[in-house]
Amino acid sequence: MSTADTCERLSVLSGYPMMQHLASAYPSMLSKQWIGSITDDGAALLPIGIFATLHAIRVAYEVRKGMQLAGRQPLLQELFTMLTFSFGGAILTSLMLGRTQPWLENNTTVPVYATAYLLMACMPGDLLYSFLRQTAPISDVFLAGVDGLIRGYGVTAAGVDLVRGMQGQAVSHSLVAWIVTGTVLGSGGGIIDDFLQISRARWAFRTPSMFTSVSLDIKLSFGATLGYILTTHAWTFAEHAPGFPLSSTLDAVLAMVPHLSDHEAHVVSGLLCSAVLSTTAHMRAGQYAAAERASLATARRKKTDEVASDSDADVESDSE
Repeated sequence: MSTADTCERLSVLSGYPMMQHLASAYPSMLSKQWIGSITDDGAALLPIGIFATLHAIRVAYEVRKGMQLAGRQPLLQELFTMLTFSFGGAILTSLMLGRTQPWLENNTTVPVYATAYLLMACMPGDLLYSFLRQTAPISDVFLAGVDGLIRGYGVTAAGVDLVRGMQGQAVSHSLVAWIVTGTVLGSGGGIIDDFLQISRARWAFRTPSMFTSVSLDIKLSFGATLGYILTTHAWTFAEHAPGFPLSSTLDAVLAMVPHLSDHEAHVVSGLLCSAVLSTTAHMRAGQYAAAERASLATARRKKTDEVASDSDADVESDSE
């Protein structure tokens, strides 16, 4: 590699040791388990990821909040909705790429997510859901921040990098495949719900609203995916599409984007997604609290009206 190429590929964050340490520790942090390797054979005593558990709680919490306002559904239907939101991105991208569903390859993933929702929906005294509601908006912001860290890493490492690593297949050189996979991986659950309305009592196939009003999840996943591709300089027309019109000019424009290493871009993507989702969660927490209070007030008025109606009926019956 020439000196010019070396300078071109030098990361703009290479002079920040703290960032380098965070970039190297980020993947292991996301995969850290509740109780590590303390058994004699070195196996984890409780092989369940901390961040996976928090993500399961976040999705279960959001689904329960939606059901609480729109009307509760049968438990299995709510559980199916929650699992679809949790694994929707992986389901769609695996179907597109012809790969095994990742949630089928692990013995703990589905049980952990299912348990999270069962605790959220059926815990005696409604303790978990009540605790999260009483600590809102702090709980909302915290769980959204964790979700952002996972999503930012997922759309880049498990999305773009997955396709890039499919050596020997034409899809590994497709910019369209990189962008679509990363975007869908981070927003697949919402896309499925938009098509099939699975979060409602009665499902119905409809024209998705994302064609008229793009959701935040799609925008964020698309932005994180595109930002990762641009900042890592993973795509060059000279390498992947040399016959493309104006390829040399386009490569010159792409080279102007500040360069990050793959690991640094993973961290930056995660932090940005975390910041966006946390800020949005804080705003929506206030909106949900107002809607929750309005729903409770409506329920109280309805109950009062029913009691008054019963009293009137009893009076009429006595007079007769």
